[in-house]
Amino acid sequence: MKNSMRIYSLLILILFQTVAFGQTPEPKQSVTLLFVGDVMGHEPQIRSAFDEKTQTYNYHDVFAGVSSLFNLADITIANLEVTLGGEPYTGYPQFSSPDELVDGVIAAGVDVFVTANNHTVDRRKAGILRTIDVLNKKGIPFAGSYADAQQKDTTYPLMLEHNGIRLALLNYTYGTNGIPVPSPTIVNLIDTAQIRADYQKSQQLNADEVIVCIHWGNEYQRTPSVEQLKLTQFMHNLGIRLVIGSHPHVIQRMEASFDTDSTEGRVAVYSLGNFVSNQRPRYRNGGALAAINIVKENGKTRITDAAYALVWVHTPIVNGKKLHRVLPVAQYENRSNFFNSTDQELFNQFVSDSRTLLDAENYNFPEIAIRDNQWVVPWLRSSNTPPYLKPVLPNSSSTLPNRLSMPY
Repeated sequence: MKNSMRIYSLLILILFQTVAFGQTPEPKQSVTLLFVGDVMGHEPQIRSAFDEKTQTYNYHDVFAGVSSLFNLADITIANLEVTLGGEPYTGYPQFSSPDELVDGVIAAGVDVFVTANNHTVDRRKAGILRTIDVLNKKGIPFAGSYADAQQKDTTYPLMLEHNGIRLALLNYTYGTNGIPVPSPTIVNLIDTAQIRADYQKSQQLNADEVIVCIHWGNEYQRTPSVEQLKLTQFMHNLGIRLVIGSHPHVIQRMEASFDTDSTEGRVAVYSLGNFVSNQRPRYRNGGALAAINIVKENGKTRITDAAYALVWVHTPIVNGKKLHRVLPVAQYENRSNFFNSTDQELFNQFVSDSRTLLDAENYNFPEIAIRDNQWVVPWLRSSNTPPYLKPVLPNSSSTLPNRLSMPY
């Protein structure tokens, strides 16, 4: 878990009043959450990560380019849409990726995985159990699939805490591609009665906010389905204010309202699309990250900010080998002669398609920008870092650090 802490300054008037009445004011506490789309593992990705010399797999370079984005958040949560079922490693339709895939994502800055999706049972019972065992051994929290009822009862909802803000993370999937979930393992399926019960348990565990990461919708459809809209309304009415969607493999719209005297904060991200995959058709060769900022003051939490960043999967051929690199769009869109003409066209198309959709349909969900090689972070506007900037790379370097062995 990232340990960065930002304490907001109290207004002089409030400080004067509390001192005058002999009260100790409570400082504001904050947590920034970052949600990552589908972490896929197609066979070309597996081959790309294999080192012939060492006979090992290494995914660090795949995700190194987005580490500065991950570092904008206190807690980064990703959808792990593969099993860690062991060899033989396979891609679609029944995924089993090398354990090193997770190592690469963790090294870039992911803190938590959600594991309930339509591919959770691809390697049956053994795959579920091995995935759980690997994540446990690596010490990374997860929610969505369990070895048995006892494990679920003792670890779910997954409780996350940062700066005194307690978050309950819930995770569900619409199904498992028709493969029955083998007993006694458990994969959380979408069920409104179960969601209600899990929300109530979250309240009993003193959660300040409840997050649902949910695998739903129709593949390759850029508009939320009626079912997605109905489920979102159900969860919002229940009191679940943060709903983050995955599965369609394309980006869908994002909506946010913020806590003020006259409005109640709520967030709905219908689909983040692909974070990493080998899917190259239009709309599928990239995705989005969604950032949410929450502040707690005097025992009450407020949703204060939301923003997104686009990422695109670059697949250059280097020394005769196809590679996969997740790139922040804002960082690479103005680099002349970086891509070859074919990749530049694909990149431009993804950026144009994504912004056209999100500019038209997003509500209170702007894009995180870059200024002078630094991320412009709106939720840091009350910090001591004017004008709310964080470096894109260490030392504001204009090139990717050599230690990451990026082939550019």
